[in-house]
Amino acid sequence: MRTQSNFLQGFVNWLEARRIINLLLVFAYFIFIFLMHVPCAKLSVFTEHFFTLPVYNKVVIGVCIVLLTIYLALIYMQFKKHTDNRLHKIIYLLLCLFFIILHFNIMFEMNIEIIHVFQYSILAFLLFPLTRRFGAAVCFAIPFMLVDEWNQYINLYPGFVQYFEFNDVILDINGCAMAVITLYIAGVRGAENMKPLWKRPEFILLFLGGIITAVAVQTCFISLYAADKCANTWLVLNIVPEAPTFWRKFPGRDVVYHIMQPLEAMISIGVLAFFYFGLDSFRSETK
Repeated sequence: MRTQSNFLQGFVNWLEARRIINLLLVFAYFIFIFLMHVPCAKLSVFTEHFFTLPVYNKVVIGVCIVLLTIYLALIYMQFKKHTDNRLHKIIYLLLCLFFIILHFNIMFEMNIEIIHVFQYSILAFLLFPLTRRFGAAVCFAIPFMLVDEWNQYINLYPGFVQYFEFNDVILDINGCAMAVITLYIAGVRGAENMKPLWKRPEFILLFLGGIITAVAVQTCFISLYAADKCANTWLVLNIVPEAPTFWRKFPGRDVVYHIMQPLEAMISIGVLAFFYFGLDSFRSETK
């Protein structure tokens, strides 16, 4: 029988050899995410009203604990099978889990938001065969995340959502990282003999994205807050009427959480992307 890691390696190899199919799967899956927001939101609201929010949150926590326990048991078995770069893998796994748990405790309006981890872990898994670089799969998912959140902010829930959900983007990034770290631990091979980081497409994408964003903010094409809006402004990232504070109370609910402010979020996206580039840059090549 083929082992689980051999299956994963074989599937990654199969997708890598069929790039058109791989790309079609990436965009088909993203369209699925794109279109399923409204049905999933309606289902979540129905469930919340049926059980009440406190019960709903507890059920989600319970499911997460069970899934995390199963995941860690499977990861432990993979660590026993694949001993290469073990310390590197452990550090990234623990830090990624820490980031997700921290996000869970500080930035969640509702616990069901943890679904972002699962949604974008699948996207990262589909992106990985296109580059065979773990950090690249995370970075190349970022434009998809931003388009997804833009659609919710501008098209799906205009006015109701008062700020660009950078909280979700940060969670999406860590969800992607969770997927590629899992592949790494399970023995899936990354690219060998890579170019220096500054010559890789993922670094160039991140660098150009930062430059374009800075120019857009500087020229007022994108405004951080409603008070900064100009005549040529295309997108205001935060229209919350009150002044920014660290904690915000959700209207009508006994929920307090942190909203990532635009500048804070942009810096965090860059830092996280560079951090996960280290999955490739500090990995010892193994044959």
